[in-house]
Amino acid sequence: MELSKQQQSYITAILEHAPDLGIDTTKDTYSRAELRQVSMRLKGKVWIPNWITHDVSRRTGRGIFSIPEIAEQFNAQAVSPGHGTECDDLMDTIEVSDDMGAHTVSDDMIEVTS
Repeated sequence: MELSKQQQSYITAILEHAPDLGIDTTKDTYSRAELRQVSMRLKGKVWIPNWITHDVSRRTGRGIFSIPEIAEQFNAQAVSPGHGTECDDLMDTIEVSDDMGAHTVSDDMIEVTS
């Protein structure tokens, strides 16, 4: 389903505020209470957009709504190996030198001072 700008902005708000609110963005269904928390953060009001609450196809139970676009966009944003985001590129590659050679350690190499 193609989202309008308003719909996309609400999905973006959920993705942005959900971690602070303890809401899991990897699932497909959200409770009315979870969506109200996001609406309060976004608009200062508990109103959930009508495109969610009035769409019968999005209702999966009493006060539970299907919003698969959230998980889809969350997964699309996830960082895959070798593709960094700001500040995480430090461990993407490890350089190993071929000049390790063989090293021998013996007791006569240790100097003991008293």
